[in-house]
Amino acid sequence: MSDTRNVKLGVCKVFYDGVDLGYTQGGVQVTVKTDTHQVNVDQFGKTTVDEVIMARNVTAKVPLVETTLENLVAIMPGATLNQSGGVAAFGKLTVATVPADGDTVTVGGTVFTFRTAPALASEVLIGISTSTTAASLQAALAASVVANVQVATYTVVGSIVTATYGMLGVVGNAFTLASAQASVTVQAVAGGVDPTTRNVEVTTGVGVSLLAIAKELRLHPQHLPDTDTSEDFVIPLAATPGAIDFAYEVEKERVFTAEFAGFPDSANGGKLFKVGT
Repeated sequence: MSDTRNVKLGVCKVFYDGVDLGYTQGGVQVTVKTDTHQVNVDQFGKTTVDEVIMARNVTAKVPLVETTLENLVAIMPGATLNQSGGVAAFGKLTVATVPADGDTVTVGGTVFTFRTAPALASEVLIGISTSTTAASLQAALAASVVANVQVATYTVVGSIVTATYGMLGVVGNAFTLASAQASVTVQAVAGGVDPTTRNVEVTTGVGVSLLAIAKELRLHPQHLPDTDTSEDFVIPLAATPGAIDFAYEVEKERVFTAEFAGFPDSANGGKLFKVGT
C-alpha cells in the first residue's frame, strides 16, 4: 500500500571510519551503476535472449567544507598529520559497586542503562563483580555507533573505564561523563592541551592500494537520531583518492571533494553496500 511517509527528503551526516566528517556543500551524491551483457544467439537474430550482470559499482561524492587537518588526512591517501606537544583529554568511570538493574551513566550525552538482560545497544550487561561490569561497559561504549560516543576511545583496567578523547587539545575537555547513581563514580574529562605545532604533509601516494586502506562509509539522514540507523546507507569498504578545490576568494568556500568508491567485502560474501540497520 502506498504511503507518503516513504517519500524521503533532507541532507545527511557523513561518517568515515566512525568519524563525523562535518558539514557538506551542494549535497552528497550516491551513484550505483550496473553493467550488463546482452546475450544473443544466431537463431533469434538480434533479439536479446538473456541479460547478465557483469559488474556493479557504487560511488559517493562528498563535498566537505570543514577543511580541517583531520579531514585532509582522512580523505587524502599519503597524508600524515604531524603534531608536537599537546595532550588528549580523558576521564574515568569507576564501577564502585555492582549496579542495580536500571542504573545509568551518560557518555557524550548518550544514556547507557545497566541491565541484567540487555536488549539494546545502549544497555550494559551487569556482571557478577565490579570488574566484569566495567568490562561490559567498555565493550558497549567501544561498539556504540553514536557519533558523540565514538569521538573517544575506551579502555578498561579492573573496575575503571577510561575515556580518552580522540583528538589532542582543549576541545576534548568539553566531552562529558555523568552517573545518576553511586554505583558508578565519575572523574570528569579534563587535561586536554593544544599541540604547539600542527601540519599535514602529503606525498604523491603513488602505488597506494585504495582497497588496502578502505574503511566504512556511512551516510546517516540528519533528521534521525544518531541511534536510529534504519535509513543509513553503508559502504563497508570505501576509499577516496583525494581531491581539493581551494578557492582563496571572498565569496567562495574551500572544499575537500571526496569521491569515495566502494569495493566488494570479500570476507562477507562480496557485499558492496547496504541500506538500513
